[in-house]
Order: sequence, then C-alpha cells, then structure tokens
Amino acid sequence: MSIDLSKLKAGAVKERSITVDKNQTTSFLWEGENVLSTPSMILEMEETCRLLLKEQAIPQAEWDSVGTIVDVKHLAATPVGAKVFLKARVTSIDGRRVMFDVEAHDELEKIGEGRHERFIINVPKFRAKFEEKQKQLEMKNI
Repeated sequence: MSIDLSKLKAGAVKERSITVDKNQTTSFLWEGENVLSTPSMILEMEETCRLLLKEQAIPQAEWDSVGTIVDVKHLAATPVGAKVFLKARVTSIDGRRVMFDVEAHDELEKIGEGRHERFIINVPKFRAKFEEKQKQLEMKNI
C-alpha cells in the first residue's frame, strides 16, 4: 500500500503546548530543577512536526516519519513548570521529504526557532532494513 500526500500542503500548521517537567531539564548548571534542555526542546519540536504528519497526511499505522535534518536555535531559558507553546508549519514537500519551520515560546518570549526535515517511512520496511543492519553489525562484532 502506498500513501497519498495530496492532502498535505505547504502552510499546514500544528500547534500544541507542553508543561516543562524535571525530566526535560539540564542537570549540570546548578543543583535542583534546572532549565528546559536544548535536546528536550528539539524533541518536542520534532514531535509536533510528526503529529502534524500523522494527523493530516499519514494516519495509517504502517506509515510514520523520521527526522533527517534539525537546524534549531535555542534562544532563551525556560524553567520547570512553565508552559511551552510549539508550532510547526510545513514549508515544502518533495516526495516523502517534508520541510518545516518550527518555533517554541513560553509565556514571556520566543525560546526557540528553526527548520526541521522529516522523511515519511513505511514502518515494516524501515524495521526490516534496520533489523538487517543490526544483524550485520552483530556479526561484525563477534
């Protein structure tokens, strides 16, 4: 089965919000709860893009997407307990490659912005290819 991406258009938007929890923070600045880490912010931006694709273009369980490019600036610190508002907007579609503009704000300011690319995959085919690579690596390390 193939997918039909004709419903997905440049300009499509997904917005969501999260509350920063202690598992999303840095641990090296000072003792106790810290600030939202850059990897956690990027993870939430990526998930917003993924959800946009799942909701608007690929609802089938055997299709999903993986991140292939991340180009993000982390602009400001956000504490545990703060709300973060995430927005993803499709900027281009090239076959199964989809490019997004992403941004994140807390209740006071923009905390992150950038670009993200995702590639739409067939999960069973992706998994089979991954498992074959895993076997090759295991054989190499024996």
